[in-house]
Amino acid sequence: MIFRSPGQKDEICILYPLIHTVERRPPTTDPKVWPLTIRCRDFNIYTFSVEIQDDATDVFNKIQKLTCIGSIKQVYAFEHMFEKKFPSSDGWSVYDVLQEYDRMGVDNATGSWRFSNVNRSYTFCATYPRILVVPAKISDNVLNHASKFRSKNRIPVLSYLHWHNKASITRSSQPMVGLKQNRSIQDEKLIEAIFRSNIKTLSERGSQSNLIIDARPTANAMVNVAMGAGTENVENYKNCERKFMGIDNIHVMRESLGKMVDVIHTADANGLPIKKHYLDKSGWLRHISTLLESALVIIKNVHIFGSHVLVHCSDGWDRTVQLTSISELCLDPYYRTFRGFQVLIEKEWVSFGHKFSDRSGHLSNEKYFINTASSTFNSVQSKFSKQSHVREISPVFHQFLDCVFQILSQFPTKFEFNENFLIKLHYHCYSCQFGTFLCNSEKERMDYKVTSETYSVWNYFNSHKEMFINPLYNEKANPNDNNDDCVLFPDEKIVKYWAGLFGKHDEELNGNNDEIREEKVEGFAARIRWRSNSPISRPASPNVNSIVDGNIWKDDTPSPSLPFNKHVKLYEDNPYYDPWKNNSNKMGNNNFHTVKDRSMSNEASTTKDKLTNNDFNTIKDRFMNNANSLARATISIGTSAYYNVTSLAKSNFDLGINETTSPVEITNNTETQNLREMESFSALSLSENSKNNNSVTSNSNVSTLFTESRSPRQSISTNFSSYTSFGRRESFPSLGIKPSSVPSSPSSRVNSPSSDPTSPLSSTSSRSNSLSKKFNSESKVSSPLSTPPISSPPATTELLKDLPHPLYNVDVFSSP
Repeated sequence: MIFRSPGQKDEICILYPLIHTVERRPPTTDPKVWPLTIRCRDFNIYTFSVEIQDDATDVFNKIQKLTCIGSIKQVYAFEHMFEKKFPSSDGWSVYDVLQEYDRMGVDNATGSWRFSNVNRSYTFCATYPRILVVPAKISDNVLNHASKFRSKNRIPVLSYLHWHNKASITRSSQPMVGLKQNRSIQDEKLIEAIFRSNIKTLSERGSQSNLIIDARPTANAMVNVAMGAGTENVENYKNCERKFMGIDNIHVMRESLGKMVDVIHTADANGLPIKKHYLDKSGWLRHISTLLESALVIIKNVHIFGSHVLVHCSDGWDRTVQLTSISELCLDPYYRTFRGFQVLIEKEWVSFGHKFSDRSGHLSNEKYFINTASSTFNSVQSKFSKQSHVREISPVFHQFLDCVFQILSQFPTKFEFNENFLIKLHYHCYSCQFGTFLCNSEKERMDYKVTSETYSVWNYFNSHKEMFINPLYNEKANPNDNNDDCVLFPDEKIVKYWAGLFGKHDEELNGNNDEIREEKVEGFAARIRWRSNSPISRPASPNVNSIVDGNIWKDDTPSPSLPFNKHVKLYEDNPYYDPWKNNSNKMGNNNFHTVKDRSMSNEASTTKDKLTNNDFNTIKDRFMNNANSLARATISIGTSAYYNVTSLAKSNFDLGINETTSPVEITNNTETQNLREMESFSALSLSENSKNNNSVTSNSNVSTLFTESRSPRQSISTNFSSYTSFGRRESFPSLGIKPSSVPSSPSSRVNSPSSDPTSPLSSTSSRSNSLSKKFNSESKVSSPLSTPPISSPPATTELLKDLPHPLYNVDVFSSP
């Protein structure tokens, strides 16, 4: 897709395979245009504002039609073949399997390894290359039996032979162990032959234990056991040990990249700097560090200990290829040359069947096209629709290039190519302009005739080699056996975000030391402290525009309300003051004061005395007093609510309510039960107020629970005995309390709480005589709301367990 505006000199070209999502949004108001937002896989975002609605619909539909294709033969690479010629035309012959393994030292004369044609027609393993390198002692018949024990028939085969000690790196898929703990003698013989291939070289140094690397987390491997697969039982394999690397699967990696991209795009859309601690929440650098650390284990075992290493994950085409290619890049300086890196990618990624089409999403889906302009339903539906179309997509090759960038940053003189080479490789992995990264295996490329009908991507790079050469490169391509300096040991702790891939400067994503140090100290204190020069509005903090002359609150901005209507000013002159730390630059205690008048909230404090320990203790005591007062208020509220429930239950007898006339019925419908209880509660409350006060209140507010008026700052009394008696917890079925028949007299009840000195409701205070007489006179009346009254409540916090506070949401601070 090509776009050029009348006043713009350069054209904007967007390749359809690069399009990730297209969103058609509702029209704007002024001016009225219909925006189309296109997000690309190279992390660019384009927004086109179309002035006519029909044109916006037409463009949206045509982009969808041209992007969502049904076959890989429809990509531009097959048309590009006849339009442009490159000066370099040897791209498809960059990697020759016989020549490359011969360079490593594999030949039939040594007797340790051999080339096998068991997969020449891709019937042995559809995702492996035609030519495999296996131990010379293992016949093709053994390979056929061993393939049944490996997932997708991907048996252990040679990937790399180290130039220093002939230690090998082999790769495979997971074994089919299952819950029955299956084993294969042929597979065990094959791995034993691999581990004994350089026994003559190691005889002088002593034998070392060989290593089986399982790239997955341990839990993932155990889950695969239940599915019939799993990991090796090292008891069946001689002289080896197994290690789990803990690399997460493709779904975790996809979500991690999505979170990181969202942070970058959100900051760009709002014109704000990118915060590194927001990027860190994506976990992207943690995954990169895990890959480098796992590769370092392989590098040390191969080069230092001379051990053989077998690497696998689940199917052997994602995490496995990441570890083998990174390790070989560090072990062999040839792979760090411009030509050698092309060979490495062709050997490890292309020939061994990395699923480029699936992982890169070359065949798009209609679900990537979101039309939110037509209706709100479409917008909601697009957000909650199944994401099955992205299940196979994951940035596996992207992570490999990111790891290469990390090593290139740590060893800038060891690579012949530069960062721009890696960025262009990432671009063409999705562009579908060349056939190198099309299809999922070598067999598929042969079926689609990719090599004969498309250009290789290496034709492009080799034709423009001067653009991708590193001027700092000074490494030798062919080391001698005594040169250990050519082996790289990357530091997994020194990693940074690949800013160039996102079109950013390094400081934008990684920041300088001062910014990073400042972000590390931000946390709880950052929610309290507010600096007037901060460009970002934190949640629950004042807006940037509301900061005037160093003060947070303007005249028209309400000051923060704290318990008991107290207003506290966090700071006046020192914007970096944190009351929860021992700050070196503290302010006077007068900055923490009560504001009685709104006009006083704008008075600037001029005192800058340092806060002493006594002043700090005073502040702490005030905070604790407020917390204690709030706790006491909660107890009093629950006590009063319980008292009101009991009083209303007793008033049933005053109103002559019985079972036949009660508005509350015992029913199995919980919702109806709750509703009728609350209706009864409201009606009886009005009647009770009418009897006691000889007046009817229009609004029965919960504030009538308090018998006397008090100021907002007056502490709430904790004398529970000042309230009248409590009822027994047998009144409300909605609380799980079953109604029971009322005994003739409280004193005759065997299980009465007042008669039991150990009961939490026992008390020594007497009941109201009037209520007692009325209760005794109506003791034979049984109502769902009837509750035998008991003595006044005890002054104990254990009563909180029995308070029915979930029914009543009382705000003590709004009470008179």
